[in-house]
Amino acid sequence: MSPMKNILPTTIVCILAMSLSSCMITYNSQRTHAPELNLPGDTAKIIFVNYFDYTVPRYIKDKQEITYSYSVSGFSKGLAERFAGEPLVKFRVADTLARRHTVMSMQDIAFKDTVRAMCKKHNAGLLIALDSINVWMDENIIVDEENSTTSEYYLYSSNYVSLYSSGGDVIERSTAERSKFYKSRPAFLFGLITFTPSLTRAADDAAALSEGAGEDYAGKFFPVSENVYVNLYSGKYFNESNRYITGGNPVKAIEPLRQLTGSPKKGIARKAAHNLSIVYEIMEDRRASGQVLEEFRKR
Repeated sequence: MSPMKNILPTTIVCILAMSLSSCMITYNSQRTHAPELNLPGDTAKIIFVNYFDYTVPRYIKDKQEITYSYSVSGFSKGLAERFAGEPLVKFRVADTLARRHTVMSMQDIAFKDTVRAMCKKHNAGLLIALDSINVWMDENIIVDEENSTTSEYYLYSSNYVSLYSSGGDVIERSTAERSKFYKSRPAFLFGLITFTPSLTRAADDAAALSEGAGEDYAGKFFPVSENVYVNLYSGKYFNESNRYITGGNPVKAIEPLRQLTGSPKKGIARKAAHNLSIVYEIMEDRRASGQVLEEFRKR
């Protein structure tokens, strides 16, 4: 087969793809999801207690304790900042280092009394407990075209959290995680010799990661909206309906599109059916989102 015969089909496919994409527009809709966690009905007062004693584990060196201390502070700060903008919630840090508790002791049935007493003392409906934190560096070795080797380092922060009711019962256990690219350094002998950055010097960055993780965790108590991008067919047949949709009034687009679905031109009918399905999707997202927000306001 000649080169021209190879090029021609490819060119036709590209032209068709470009023409199809040029006949569509992208519309940004929104979808709201219900909170992952519910605020207590009796009182929206939430307290935070750090039960992770970072001075005990042997894997945490003395010089690294500052990194873990900063991480604990960062997590509680993230919680406080996220809850601060919500008038429904009263948040308080009850203890930044409750000693004499371990992950094992927190599984004991007697720990339920500890949680109950803490909630009673602060008149709180929920207790957020930081069970432990793990901060570490991960390395990724990159070899370029000239065989030059570079080590890329990433900083990770995992915050293990338990949520308790005022009665001391565990509502859920989860992990709030954040990570970031930390820095790159030259590596030698194809990565056999590397120089891992000091975790101690990463204390401020670790604190920032934990702060973001705290904000993420607090966000689980509130509705979350996401952008949903949908594609609509455009062109002279759809100018009117698309104007209604993009103008925020998709209901008025239903009838024009419904009429076009009966068009003798099968291509127009098919495109109208697609746009009509998008309209119904947008309307359903609005209905569901409104219901989520209304139920949250009632709580």
